[in-house]
Amino acid sequence: MNQSILGKAAAILIAAAMLLALAFGFIAEATTMLSCGTRPIPVNLFSGLVLAVTGNPDTYTAPTGCALPVAIIRILDAVAVMLIGGLAVWVLVAVRRYRESDRAFITDLRTRPGFGTASEIRDHLSAKAVLRRAHQLRPDIPKPTATDVGWRVGRSRGQDVYVSIEDSVALEGPPRSGKGYRVLISAILDWSGPLITTSTTNDNLTATMRMRQTRGQVHVFDPQGLSGIRHPLRISPITGCEDPLVAMQRGTAIITGTALGTSRTNEEWAQASGVVLGRLLHAAAVGGKTISELYDWGTSPAQTRAAVDILKTDGTPGWGDSLDATISADEKLVSSIWFGVQGAVAPLAVPQIRNALLPRPGDELFDPREFLDDANTLYLIGSSSGASAMGGWLGAVLDDIVEVARTTALASPGSRLPHPLGLILDEIANMFRWGNLPRIMADGGGRGICTFIVLQALSQAETSWSRAEADTIWAAATAKVLLGGASHVGHLRDVESLLGTRDTRREQRSWSTREAGHSTSEHLERRALMSVDEIRRLPPSVGLLAYRNRRSVLLDLAGWDERRDAQTIQTGKRETEREQRAVFDTTTRVPNSRTSVAPESESAEPVEGVTEV
Repeated sequence: MNQSILGKAAAILIAAAMLLALAFGFIAEATTMLSCGTRPIPVNLFSGLVLAVTGNPDTYTAPTGCALPVAIIRILDAVAVMLIGGLAVWVLVAVRRYRESDRAFITDLRTRPGFGTASEIRDHLSAKAVLRRAHQLRPDIPKPTATDVGWRVGRSRGQDVYVSIEDSVALEGPPRSGKGYRVLISAILDWSGPLITTSTTNDNLTATMRMRQTRGQVHVFDPQGLSGIRHPLRISPITGCEDPLVAMQRGTAIITGTALGTSRTNEEWAQASGVVLGRLLHAAAVGGKTISELYDWGTSPAQTRAAVDILKTDGTPGWGDSLDATISADEKLVSSIWFGVQGAVAPLAVPQIRNALLPRPGDELFDPREFLDDANTLYLIGSSSGASAMGGWLGAVLDDIVEVARTTALASPGSRLPHPLGLILDEIANMFRWGNLPRIMADGGGRGICTFIVLQALSQAETSWSRAEADTIWAAATAKVLLGGASHVGHLRDVESLLGTRDTRREQRSWSTREAGHSTSEHLERRALMSVDEIRRLPPSVGLLAYRNRRSVLLDLAGWDERRDAQTIQTGKRETEREQRAVFDTTTRVPNSRTSVAPESESAEPVEGVTEV
């Protein structure tokens, strides 16, 4: 090994001496030419180097009648040495920085065997690939485009990458990784059918609302007043509960979306609470009651006698006796059941929220079937934290529409929605636990219910659903888009295995002290396509796609401001932001305006965008 190092060092010194000799020779001859008008004649190849080191002019035959300007030549040689040395240091630093940069990292990834090739992307993930089934997926569109039948998730190998709307998509990326900016906003804008999207913030809504209004009606259900929209949607959870099946499904969905519904140790109490809430919803519907009576009934079993009487006279047979038996049972049992009911109706204590669930006379009814007939949009905005958490009620709205979509699909040709319903569920794990999500992820694509779920980490799903349900959601996502920055090592190891392996060649040299020379051997190794650390290191502009049984794809992710219609989006975004600022400024200046019920004089005025379910 020492001999190898010495040999390399000697080669470097010889090369450096040759370069310096040429450089110094050029400087000496050029300087003399300018001073004497004639070039000097060098004694040998290294005359310039010897002159620079010793200052001896005898290394050159000077022109007749003119002496070599030795001092000037040596000064110029010193300057040249400093420039060459500085340049060498700069090159070394630049090379080192490049090797440690994201650009070099991504270049290395692109050259690795194991990622999907350009031909694979063209055959299975291109615009042409998703359009092959367009006549089955979108028979309502004579000439569909790629965004009508596929989700665009990025670019790779110079081509746009699409996955079919039949595929359930899971996008995983930690906070501030650019999920909305690089993927979600474009997905919302491109979806050409009815769309429901959730979020705890205004980012997606602000950037997309104006553009979605050009496709169809836009509704914003925001009971907590987080969006800053002037006329949000009003929804009555009582409407439709005359049907006992609807009442039971809605009661269960509301409880499932609360903190009790996410608890794995209290599932039996959550189920019992859902049954009771379903009974109360049914009583309010058949008795012509409002959300105020529902709130009173839910706060205390003692106030539920009125609901029992309604159920016994006008409700589904047996429901009144069942509810009567429940509230007359052992006090501890009733207390455990009512714990979930009280938690579900607790947000109704806030007048603003109660007002959002109490449509005014004359409001246009929101019909889920009409919503599914065109490229309409519903934004569900809310938070699962605090006393005014609306997760359960938001989940019930989503559950109602999706259930209508399922029944509509079953009655349609091919058991598929004529206009596919898009579900872009951003931050849903931070909003509510939707019990039907694992099922919809697994079989919704075949019914025309297309799910795009966004998670900060798989462990986040486990906090809302069980570990088995979270695994089902992850496994049912036939297209998984992964962004860098994650830190859960266990999950990253699973991703490492999911991406596959690659074959690499490694040369190994060995030296012998007994025999001169060395031997070289070559080894073929199978390594992970990307290591845990490399997956974590992915820059925001790059993502990974694991799609069905295809090889993994390295994605280039561009922000929405690089789209062709970016100027239009920006204009709509500014308009929406002005409206939001005006609403927030008004609610800030007027005390308690956000929590007050609108006066009756306003109820007669037509309010755009205010509807009822």
